[in-house]
Amino acid sequence: RPARHYGARVIATASPEKHDTVKALLGADEVLDSRRPDLAEEITRLTGGVDLVLESVGQATFEASLSVTKPFTGRIVVFGAASGDATVTTRELVFTHQVQIKGLHIGALAAAAPSLYQSLLVEIEALIAHGVYPPGIPHVHPLAEGPAVLQQLEAGQTRGKLALDPWR
Repeated sequence: RPARHYGARVIATASPEKHDTVKALLGADEVLDSRRPDLAEEITRLTGGVDLVLESVGQATFEASLSVTKPFTGRIVVFGAASGDATVTTRELVFTHQVQIKGLHIGALAAAAPSLYQSLLVEIEALIAHGVYPPGIPHVHPLAEGPAVLQQLEAGQTRGKLALDPWR
């Protein structure tokens, strides 16, 4: 929703059983099956190339992210690798995918650039206060269910935010 608030067209990827959730909670304009073999081609058909990719999946989608990002002006922000590490060579960056790739670890950002981190928190708080970015309500599980919840998360069987409560 914040991306749309700032004027972006949002194309998300998810497994088919999560499409409704992604549209409802995140406000995506389009949701595509993250496992479809022609994912990059379909995104390129819909957009002609994208300005920004928020990449959290890693190995399973990184090649598609590289392929759909506009050369020279497009950016990929990597903030996770749920499916494993992805690789890109300097040769690929020079001759095939001339894109900007940035890594983001929010904890490292908070430690290294606290004023930038604080300004982001202020902006997020304003988006929440104005109803642009609802914080969501986590599905709370007893701490003892932690291993099972993590297995479900790893298998892609969860939706929304999850929390473990040590007092339950």
